[in-house]
Amino acid sequence: MKTYKHILLLALLCSGVSCNDFLEENPSKTTSVVPETLEHLEQLLNDYNSFGSEGASELIYGTDDFAIQTDLYEGISTVYSLETVQHGTWDIDYLPTTGRPYWPEEWEKIFTANLIIQNLSSVSGEDSQKQMVKAEAHFIRAYSYFQMANIYCLPYTNGNKAELGLPLKQTTSFEENIERATLEDTYAYIEADLQKALELNRDLEVVNGQNRTWRASTVAVLGFAARYYLSLNDYAMAQSYAEDALDLHSYLRDYNTEMSFSTRPNPVTIFNPDAETVNIEYPYTHDLQSIPTDKLEWGESYYYRFLSNGAWNYFPSTELLNSYNQDYDLRYKYHIVEDYTYDRGAVDPAYSYPGYIFFFKSDILSGPSVPEMLLIKAECQVRQGSWADGIQTANILRGYRIDASAPANIRDLSATSEADALTKVLEERRREMPFVHRWYDIRRYNNNEVTTDDVIMSRTFYPYTGGSILGAESPINYTLDKNSRRFARPIPETDIIASGGTLKQNEY
Repeated sequence: MKTYKHILLLALLCSGVSCNDFLEENPSKTTSVVPETLEHLEQLLNDYNSFGSEGASELIYGTDDFAIQTDLYEGISTVYSLETVQHGTWDIDYLPTTGRPYWPEEWEKIFTANLIIQNLSSVSGEDSQKQMVKAEAHFIRAYSYFQMANIYCLPYTNGNKAELGLPLKQTTSFEENIERATLEDTYAYIEADLQKALELNRDLEVVNGQNRTWRASTVAVLGFAARYYLSLNDYAMAQSYAEDALDLHSYLRDYNTEMSFSTRPNPVTIFNPDAETVNIEYPYTHDLQSIPTDKLEWGESYYYRFLSNGAWNYFPSTELLNSYNQDYDLRYKYHIVEDYTYDRGAVDPAYSYPGYIFFFKSDILSGPSVPEMLLIKAECQVRQGSWADGIQTANILRGYRIDASAPANIRDLSATSEADALTKVLEERRREMPFVHRWYDIRRYNNNEVTTDDVIMSRTFYPYTGGSILGAESPINYTLDKNSRRFARPIPETDIIASGGTLKQNEY
C-alpha cells in the first residue's frame, strides 16, 4: 500500500510539539530511527495535530445534513467544488484519485500506533507506564480502523461478514500483507484492540484550565466503546459503557450562560441592489483557528478529534434547518450562522444562506463526548423498552441547549409510545451532532431490527461529468437506497494501482 509505505516519515516528524534528537533524525525505509526510551514514544502521542483532524469528505457532504441543493448552487455556485457534489451524490465513477486526505490520514495514525506497540518492549521506562502507553496505542488503532470501516466497507451485518474489510496492519513492516481481510475479521480486530484499550487507567486531566483530551483517558475509551457497540445494535452494552463514561465525566456546557457571540465585528457589504452593510454574527468559538484553546476548554469532550472541512462550507440542508425550534433552540441561535454565504462571496448579487459553525469555520467536535453519551443512553433505553426513561435522559441535554425562557412543553420532549420516543430521541441526536455522526447513524438505522428509523437519502441536483457540473441542464434525482453497495465508499484508486492489484476496490 503506497500510502502506508510513505507515512513512516510523517509519523516521526514533529508538528508543533517539543522535539528531541530522536525525532529530528531523518528516517528512511532502509535506515529508520529506532526509539530508545518511553519518552520518545510519548512524544509521538503528544502531537495532537497528527491525531485530531478527520478530513472525511464522505461524512461532511455525503448525508442529508448537507445542502446539495439547486437553489444554493444558483445563488453562489462557487460554494460547490466538483468533489463536493461527487461525495454528496455518492458517486463511484468520477471521484478523484488524489487529494482525498482521510484514507492516508487514518493509516498514518494506525502506523504510529503500530510503531509504538512494536517498540514498547525494547525501550527503557517503567513497566506500568508502558502498559498505559500500550493501551493508548491499541485505542488509537481501534478508533481509526472503526472510522475507516464505516466509510470504506459495507455495514457490519450477518449477511455482510464475508464482504471486504480492511488490511489488518499489525507492524510497521513494508512487507506485511496488505490484502483486505473480511469484514468479520476486521471487526474482530477492532474489538480485540478495544478490549486492550479498556485496560487504560488514566483520569481525564485538567492542565491550566484545559482538558488533556489530546491523550487517551479511561473515559475516552469508555465513550468509544459505547459508540462501537451502538454501531452493532448491542444496546445493552452500549448503554452500559455510556453510563460508565458519564459516571466519570458528565459536564455539559450551558448554552444559556456559557455561549456568546463573537465580539469581533464581521461586516460585509452586499448589493441588493443598494449597497448595504450586514454584520454576520458568529459564535465566540469562531475566533480561534490556529490554536486549540477553545476546543480544549470546551469541557464536554472526552477525546480530541474533529471533523475538519478545509473548504469551510458546512451548509445545512433545509431538512436539517427545519428540525430545530428556531425560536428557542440555542444550538440554532449560535451554530446556525445566518447570511453565511455573504462571507463566502455571494454579495453581488446578494444571496443569503446560513452555514453551520462549531469551531472556527472548519472543525466540529467528533470525538466521544458527554452529549453523545447521553444520547446513546437515551436511545438504548428507548430501544430496550424503557422509552419514558429515554425521553427523560434526552431532556437532561435539552436543559442545557434550550432557551430558559421556553415554555416547558417546548423545552422538554414528550412521547406517547416507544415508537414516538425513538423518533424524538433520534431527532435530538441529529440536532446535537449534525454532519459528524449522520453517516454512521443512517448505516445502522438501515440495518437494525426495526424499519421505522430507516433513511433513504435522495437529492435533486444537476448532472455532472468528471470535469464539471452541468448547471445548464435539467436537474436529476440521486438516491442512496437502504442496502446500496455505495455505502462502502471507493478506496482511492492510486493505492489500488500502487498495490499492484493486491488491494481490491469495492464492488458496485
